Amino acid sequence: MTLHVLLTADDHLDPSMVQFGPKRFERKRDFQRCFEVLVNFAVENRPDLLLVGGDFYDTILPGNPARAFVTEQFKRLHERGIKVVLVSGHHDTPKSVEQGVSPLAVHSRSGHAYFLQGPELMNKKFVIDGTTVNIAGLSLDPSLSPEQDPMSGQKIEHEGDVNIFLTHYPIEGFHGYFGQETHISESSIPNGFQLFAAGHLHKYQKRTVHGVPVIYPGSTERCSFQEEGEQKGFVWLELSREGIIGEEFHRTPARPMETVDFQTIREGNLTRQIQDAINRITDSEKILRVRISGNISLDQLSTYKRSALLDYTSDRFFYTEFDEERLNLLTQTPLEALSNTTPLQELDRTFQNLLSNAKDDQKSIVNEAWKRTAAKLQDQGVA
Repeated sequence: MTLHVLLTADDHLDPSMVQFGPKRFERKRDFQRCFEVLVNFAVENRPDLLLVGGDFYDTILPGNPARAFVTEQFKRLHERGIKVVLVSGHHDTPKSVEQGVSPLAVHSRSGHAYFLQGPELMNKKFVIDGTTVNIAGLSLDPSLSPEQDPMSGQKIEHEGDVNIFLTHYPIEGFHGYFGQETHISESSIPNGFQLFAAGHLHKYQKRTVHGVPVIYPGSTERCSFQEEGEQKGFVWLELSREGIIGEEFHRTPARPMETVDFQTIREGNLTRQIQDAINRITDSEKILRVRISGNISLDQLSTYKRSALLDYTSDRFFYTEFDEERLNLLTQTPLEALSNTTPLQELDRTFQNLLSNAKDDQKSIVNEAWKRTAAKLQDQGVA
């Protein structure tokens, strides 16, 4: 018997996106659109399982529009007999009593999905066409320190004909793992599983560890410029008792991102130079980042108008941001230091200037003020 599985993770539905201003709702919709492509594919191809490896929501408190959207999508899947199994990740796991429960619990209680929650390993078994499928699910435990392996001490069962492990952690040896957060060691990958599926790392990648295929499907939409060159999508798998017998990566319509590195020229209008550089790549669907670097004078800096550039790009790109971290102002001619003088010497200089500009009938008054002020400073011990 062949088991058909759709694998996704890091869908990050309902992100804040405040930086996009009036376009933030359209940007939020990008994430829904990518997940909806996955659901439409599932409805058409009827997999047995849809596995979600955490960070399905971008927040512990998603808004009502996002919840309503997901409820409708899960209902569509449920009506076609597709079983949805979820674990929670860094973004949709409660980290305190005040935060309550994960938003994934709402969908679990509706009967449209199965949420394997909590820091302890949970198992869910299904019988599909006479084949027992065991899913071991391990949601994120936010209380663990970077030195603790979440697999340590877990009671692992693999009593199904087909056994799948589903979790949300970085795994040692995969791209994106930097060793500065709680992670799963390669040595902790358990034997006896036909698939070890994980979320958290946003790049689609796979390896075989101790004979077990380990897969990150990656995120379905680009979340930052760190992902601008990555393909986004989900994974279609065919599993049997022998392991994976078929695998396909299906792309989602993630919004394109591009970085333009602009090196300044020391002469001319800087705003106009940048306009000329980006005009050739105009794309109203693209999120553009312009990284400006180089050394410029104060006079040339006065020709750099970010507001004018934002206005220029507003209808040429979906959104544009400007990174000026590498832009340096040339050192100006240092100011000549003032000569060292005492307070009384500065007082004398000031009153001498006043006397030179005073009228004849005012000079006696200025002299008297000079004498009294100097006396007060001397009384205070000022030299």
